[in-house]
Formats: sequence, C-alpha cells, structure tokens
Amino acid sequence: MTEFLWLLTIVGGPIVLGVLFAMGMRQRRLSRSERKARDRATDRIYHEEQGK
Repeated sequence: MTEFLWLLTIVGGPIVLGVLFAMGMRQRRLSRSERKARDRATDRIYHEEQGK
C-alpha cells in the first residue's frame, strides 16, 4: 500500500500540477469593445501621469 501511495505521488503529482498550470495559462481573448475600453483607460492614466 505504501508503494502505491508513493507511485501515485510521484506520477500523479506532476500531472495534476501540469493541468493546473495549463489552466492558469489560458487567457480569454478580449472583445473589440473591451480592447477599446482598456486602451482608453490606459491612455487616460498615461496622460494623467504626464501632467503631474
């Protein structure tokens, strides 16, 4: 039984970590309106910082 738990840990651990890492790397693509809103906010913040 102890050998099985070690095998599960050694083999299953990296698989679980790999799956979690892959899920964390996925990014949802922004829609066109979301990109425009992001860009407007970035420009606004940039210009506010330049005015100081």
